[in-house]
Amino acid sequence: MKKRKKAARTGEVPHGPAAPEQAEELNLRRDPLVHVLLVLAIGFAVYSNIIWAPFVFDDQPFLAGNPLIKDFGFFTDPQRVFALPVNADLKNNFMLRPVAYFTFALNYALHGLDVGGYHVVNLLLHLVNALLVYLLVWLTLRTPVLRMEEGGEDDQPAERFYYLPLACSLLFACHPLQTQAVTYVIQRFVPLVALFYIGALVLYVAGRLVPGKAARNGLYLASLLACVLAMKTKENAFTLPVLILLYEWVFFRGAFTAARLLRLLPFALTMAIIPVKLMQLSSVAAAAQGGKVAGAVNLVNFKQVSSWEYLMTQFGVVATYLRLLLLPVGQNFDYDYPLQKVFLAPAVLLPLALLLALAGLGGWLLFRSRRDPRCAPLALVGFGIWWFFITLSVESSVVPIDDLIFEHRAYLPSVGFLVAAVTGVFFLLPRRAGAPVATSRPAVAILALLVTASAAAAYARNTVWETPVSLWRDAVSKSPAKHRPHFSLGVALADTLPPWHTDDVNVMLQPMDARQNEVLGEVVREFQTAIKLDPQSGAAHTFLGGALLVQKRYREAADALTTAARLEPNDGRPHAFMGQLLEAQGDLAGARRKYQEAIAVDPSAQYAHLFLALLHLRERRHAEALAEFETAYALSPRADLIATIARLRDVAGVH
Repeated sequence: MKKRKKAARTGEVPHGPAAPEQAEELNLRRDPLVHVLLVLAIGFAVYSNIIWAPFVFDDQPFLAGNPLIKDFGFFTDPQRVFALPVNADLKNNFMLRPVAYFTFALNYALHGLDVGGYHVVNLLLHLVNALLVYLLVWLTLRTPVLRMEEGGEDDQPAERFYYLPLACSLLFACHPLQTQAVTYVIQRFVPLVALFYIGALVLYVAGRLVPGKAARNGLYLASLLACVLAMKTKENAFTLPVLILLYEWVFFRGAFTAARLLRLLPFALTMAIIPVKLMQLSSVAAAAQGGKVAGAVNLVNFKQVSSWEYLMTQFGVVATYLRLLLLPVGQNFDYDYPLQKVFLAPAVLLPLALLLALAGLGGWLLFRSRRDPRCAPLALVGFGIWWFFITLSVESSVVPIDDLIFEHRAYLPSVGFLVAAVTGVFFLLPRRAGAPVATSRPAVAILALLVTASAAAAYARNTVWETPVSLWRDAVSKSPAKHRPHFSLGVALADTLPPWHTDDVNVMLQPMDARQNEVLGEVVREFQTAIKLDPQSGAAHTFLGGALLVQKRYREAADALTTAARLEPNDGRPHAFMGQLLEAQGDLAGARRKYQEAIAVDPSAQYAHLFLALLHLRERRHAEALAEFETAYALSPRADLIATIARLRDVAGVH
C-alpha cells in the first residue's frame, strides 16, 4: 500500500495493471512538462502583440538616447560616467543597476535600437520568472513543514495541492497587472531583479533539500551569487535576505543553531551593497542635482516630498495594488494619485486598517501553522502575505519616490499575493467522494476559465502599448486632470508629424496636408491643456512654443519660449527653440547666440549641437559644423550622422 502511494506522489509507474487512480496520474494534465509548455504558450500568446511596440516615455532618455549602453567601456571604468554630460538621475541609476544596464548594452551591441529584441528579452525574463514561481511552490510543498509522510491521512494534502504550482505560475504569467513591467522596455529592471530574487530563493531551498553535500554547496553558492546580482539590478532586492530568513523560519523548523545562522550570514552581508553605493552617490547628488538621493526609481527627490507624507500616501497605494490584483480594472500608466497630508483622513486610515488586518492575518496563519500540523499549508498562505509586504517595503514605505504609484512596482509582490490567495482557496476546498475537489475536473475547468479571462484581459491591455499615442490617450481618459498625460500625448502626437523628425528648421516649416494640420492643432491644444493644469511647467511652454513655431505663429511661439526660459533657467530647450524661431525669421546671428546659450545651459543637449551644426553648415563654416556634429554624435550615436561627419572631414581636410 505504501509503495503505491509513493509511486503516486513521485510519478513512478509500478509494474502490472494500472489502477484507476494510477491511470489518472498518467493523465497529461498532471505531467510537469505539459505544465511548463502550457505556461510558455500562454505567456507568449498574451504578449504576442507587443514585440514591435515602440519605445515610450523613459525609454527615450534612459535607453534610446542613453550613451552609457552604447559603450562597454563604461562598465569596465564606471568613473567615466561622472565626466559625461548626461542626466544626473541616469548616472545614479547606471551606478546602482549595472547588471540591468549591461543587458541593455548587450541588446544594443546585437541589434542597435531595433525595439523587437528588447521586448523579446523582457518577455523571456517574464516567462522564466513564471517557471521559477512554479518551481518555488513545487519545492515548498516538499519542505519539512509541508512534506507528507507515507501512510494514513498524510497523503491527502499533497494530493489536494497537486495543481498549486501550475495555478500560481499561470496566473502570474498572464495577470494583466504584469503588463507594465514586461511591456515597458526600460522597466526590465523589474522582471530582471525578480529573476535573481526568486531564483536565489529557489536555489537556496533546493540546496536545503538536496541530499548530496557537493550539490548542496553548489546550490548555496549559486543562490548567494544570484543575491548579489539582484542587489546590483534594482534596489528592492535589499529585502531578499529578510525573505530568505523568513522562509528558513517558516518551512525549516528547529532551533537557530550557530551553524544555521552562519549559513544565513553571507546573505545578510549582501544587504550592505545598496546602502554603501547610495552613500557614495549621495554627496555628488546633493551637491550637483539640487536634491537628495532617495533611492528606488528616481533617485532625486525633485518634489521634496516628506517621508511621512509619502508613507501616509502609500497606505492607499498598496491597497490599490491589492485591488488591481483582485480585479484588474481601470489600469492606468499614469495615475492621478493625491499626496496625503492628514493622517486622520479616511483615505489614510481605511487602507491602513486593511493593511494591518492583512498583515495580522499573515502573522496569525504562520503561528497557527506551527501549532497545528493539520494547518501546515497555512504556512504558505502566511508566507505569501508577508512576501507581498516585504517586497513592497522599499518602494512603498518612507523613502520618497517622485511618482507615488506605478503598476510595475507590484510585479514581484504579486508572487506572494498569488501564492497566498491560490493556496488559501486550495486549502479551503473540501473533499468529495474521497477525492479532493481541488484536483477535480470542475476545479480544473474553473482554473482554465480564470486563466483564459486573465490572459484575454492582459492581451487587451497590451494593445494600449502598441503606439505612444494610444498609451497616452488611455492615460488622458483616466487622468484628465493631471498635467503629464496631456503633455505626453502632445509629444506623442507631435512625433507622428514630419516636422518633428528633423533637426533643420527650414524642413520643419514645409507645408503639411490637412490631416497633419489637424493633428498639429490637437498637439497645440494638448500642450495648452497641460499648461492650464500646471502653469509652472517649463517643458509644456517649451513644446507649445515649438508647435506654434511649426504653425508659423512666431509671436505666440516667442512668448511661450520666453516663459519657458524663465520657468526653467537650467533647461537648454527654450533657448534652442528660440534659436530656430530666429533662424526661421532670417536672424542667423541671433539664432547662433541662442544655440550657444542652450549649449552653455546644458552641454549634453544633443539637439542644440545639431541645430548649431546645421547653421554652420548653411554658412559654409565646415570646420565648426564638423566639431558640433562630432559632439552630438559623442553624446548619443546616431547612424544618420556618420555619413555627414565623414563628408565634412573630407571637406575640412580632417583625417
